[in-house]
Amino acid sequence: MDRPCRSHGWKVSWKMLPLAASVLSSCFLLTRAQETTGISIRVVPEVLKEGDSVTLTPEGLDLKNIASCKWYRGAVEERNMIISFFRPPFSGETKGPAHTGRETVKPDFSLYITDLKPADSGIYSFKPEGPGVTITGATNITVSGYVTNITISDSGKAIENSTTVLHCTSAGTNVSYSWLRGNESLVVGERISLSNNNQVLTFNPTSRNDSDSYSCYGYNSFSNDSTSYLLNVLYGPDVPEIGPSEHYYAEGSNLTLSCTADSNPAAQYTWSFNETSDIGSASQLSIHNLQFHHSGNYTCKAFNNETNASSTSASREIWVLAEVSDVTIMGLSEAIENKSLILTCTSVGSEVSYYWFRGNQSLEDGGHISLSHDNQNLTINPVSRSDTGSYTCLGVNRISNNTSTPFELTVFYGPDDPVISPKINTYRTGSSLNLSCSADSHPPPQYTWIFKEGIIGNTSELLISNLTLNDTGDYTCSAFNVETNLSKSASLLVEVYETLSNPVLWPAEAIVAENASVSLQCNTSNRLDVNVTWFKDSNPVLDKAVLFNRNRNLTLTAVSKDEEGMYTCKATNPVSKATSNPSKISLAYGPNNVKLNQTGTVTLKLGSRLALLCTAESLPEAQFRWFFNHTNMNVTANTFSTDLTAWEDGGNYTCQAYNSVVKKLASASVNVKLTTQESTPPGSGLTPGQIVGIVIGCVLGVALIGGLGYFLFTKTALGRTEQHSSNGNIPSAPGRNQGVTDTKPTPGEEDIQYSTLAFKANHPPQPQPAATRPLESNIIYSEIKKK
Repeated sequence: MDRPCRSHGWKVSWKMLPLAASVLSSCFLLTRAQETTGISIRVVPEVLKEGDSVTLTPEGLDLKNIASCKWYRGAVEERNMIISFFRPPFSGETKGPAHTGRETVKPDFSLYITDLKPADSGIYSFKPEGPGVTITGATNITVSGYVTNITISDSGKAIENSTTVLHCTSAGTNVSYSWLRGNESLVVGERISLSNNNQVLTFNPTSRNDSDSYSCYGYNSFSNDSTSYLLNVLYGPDVPEIGPSEHYYAEGSNLTLSCTADSNPAAQYTWSFNETSDIGSASQLSIHNLQFHHSGNYTCKAFNNETNASSTSASREIWVLAEVSDVTIMGLSEAIENKSLILTCTSVGSEVSYYWFRGNQSLEDGGHISLSHDNQNLTINPVSRSDTGSYTCLGVNRISNNTSTPFELTVFYGPDDPVISPKINTYRTGSSLNLSCSADSHPPPQYTWIFKEGIIGNTSELLISNLTLNDTGDYTCSAFNVETNLSKSASLLVEVYETLSNPVLWPAEAIVAENASVSLQCNTSNRLDVNVTWFKDSNPVLDKAVLFNRNRNLTLTAVSKDEEGMYTCKATNPVSKATSNPSKISLAYGPNNVKLNQTGTVTLKLGSRLALLCTAESLPEAQFRWFFNHTNMNVTANTFSTDLTAWEDGGNYTCQAYNSVVKKLASASVNVKLTTQESTPPGSGLTPGQIVGIVIGCVLGVALIGGLGYFLFTKTALGRTEQHSSNGNIPSAPGRNQGVTDTKPTPGEEDIQYSTLAFKANHPPQPQPAATRPLESNIIYSEIKKK
């Protein structure tokens, strides 16, 4: 029975009684109203897994009409109630039978559940309560559980060609399954299949190759687990095999036969001889000191006690025989190339077959080698130098073999065509010629060197030091074999060339007017084998260059800026190369930017010295001439100086620069004016030292005058200040001597107030008439105060 309006244990003030009465009346109304569903419940988050928390929130509620609510796990029944929640003023909650301790209700009536379990999956119902509230809501949630406790079970013993089933199970929800064989995904096919959501793995039929470790992997969207199962397939035995494969054995030797059959578990073996059973019960059968009566048929049988199957081998026939010994080669041990030779092999034993070897190489019948029908006789026709070597004969029967001692065969041959080395045909004068002659021959040949029909050496080596041009020619080497009585010869043409010295390129420098022509001459050897090539700035010369006299001369026409650079010529012959000195070709220009160290009009004192420097940008360097009032002074240096002793020395001084290549003139001038006063450069004035000296002198003079006035007039005029100025009481100007330090009087002296000093202004001196001097236009004042 629902109890939405229970109120025991509540304490409410009298101001809340009207609201409580309203709530109680709604309870009676609810008992008569018909409930309807229609509230939408939002689940956050939508996807839930074990351990998560979830919030179930009713949507679209009119909270002012709802006083309380109830949440149910399942249908709206008392036994399914999780919690009952009351809004203020009746704040509180009542836990129902379905409450797990993990559920709480929030003020907006949403249900919050923590630490979800798979068992929490299902329908959750919401029932609001209040005046006129008749609707309810419900939602369904699913809580996915973690995948755990995964296991693999089998259908029993796995035997080849039978059916084997492996079944994988686990705890968890929405579990999917996959299988691995070893570390790789399982490949299903005609014999191997998966069923029942991949939980069942079936082998039908089972193969021995199916033995392996199999892993079942269970997983859902948020967890996984796995386990492994070792599948051991029982099989066999297969048909046994007897080893070794040898059928023939020597009398007195030992016989050991082994029987193997592929089987799981390992098979049990029994042996029979000539159909007589039980001569052995192990996988190996041994018989010592074989005799002829041991010849016969041996059989092996294998049995598997798990599969209860058996298998019998094919019979192995064994024969006991005698051995081969004393194998020997007979014949001549020396032969001449292109002759014939016969070798014979003998031995002790019966049913012996023969095999011939040279070194480790087997000799077969064919080509220049032939064998008799029983292989005892070896014929070589014709003999070749490659037949030289160690020969052996192998005697073999069915039970043994024996090899002869090595037979050493020597073949005389040659000489072949001699080879002269090195194959160098060109040499420098002064170098050495060291030739070696070799010819394949046995025994080694005798050598003779021939040059210009004369013998010049009788060994394989020829050495000529300090070669000259006369050593050019054919050098012939002759080789002779005393055993074959044969000889061969070969020749090498040797050419000796001079060692080139560095060419001399003339001229070493050329300055050329634009569009003019210039020629360069490369002085080097005139021999026909000497070639000359030209380069500009380390690159081949342009096509514009004209070459003649076997490239010894180069002419450039219509020279432009592109032809400027460093030119070299290179002389080469087959043995040497040499590069000349560089020759610099420059394009003439100028004179440009002609300047004097004094410009415009300058005023100098009569009797001073005029010194001028003239500069100009020019290639080649400009030639200078000096003019005074258009009169050539016959001075060709870039400097000019003269003493200004007369008023007539004033006027225009001109520097003229001339480029002899481009035939161009340019000039610069200065106007000199003379005066009887010192010339002061613009911007100059009295130095600070001069100003300080003048100020100190004035201070001393004024102090003397002040002391005299003190005794004559008054002793009480201390502190009075007067101002003196020239030209109508002009105040003292802060000038160059503004920083002079004040002079302090000795005790008893009166203060001297001010003194005015006048200095010359900073204007250049101008010539003035002898009778009068112009009055200075500016006066600099300095204040001197005695304290």
